[in-house]
Amino acid sequence: MSEQQGEHAFADLDKYYTVFAGSSPEDVAYAKVFWNSFNLHPPLESRLVSADMRQRLQVAGSTRDSRGCPTSDRRDEKLQEVYIKQRLEEKQRYLEMAKKRDDTLALLKKQREERIKKEMISLPYKPNQCEKKERPTFRSLPEEAHRDIKDVQDLK
Repeated sequence: MSEQQGEHAFADLDKYYTVFAGSSPEDVAYAKVFWNSFNLHPPLESRLVSADMRQRLQVAGSTRDSRGCPTSDRRDEKLQEVYIKQRLEEKQRYLEMAKKRDDTLALLKKQREERIKKEMISLPYKPNQCEKKERPTFRSLPEEAHRDIKDVQDLK
């Protein structure tokens, strides 16, 4: 009876695994690599340990007063100096941008004034503008045009 159960167990396994009967060992190895590449790994969140996630809380600082430490004072001063330097550089950059903007606006104003002066000088020598001619309206078309329009509409 145990032999029948063993054969039955092998028959069940054949349903779940692909057998490469009659294939060379190289082909079998390539096929295994190919099919194993389709195995999906569990999502990162479900892993117990991951290099991407912090597993532990940060260690608490020492119980000593950090203000008493001379290295932290120097570090704070250095950071403050760097911060002040960055703020000054930023302010200088904004001032330069404002100056460039003012220069551009002044140039545009000067060009506009020159253009207006030239237009005022040439104004007496320009020909008078023609009055706009009115387009003929539908009612003012001659009868021949009405007939043409009607013929075209009748074609539809």
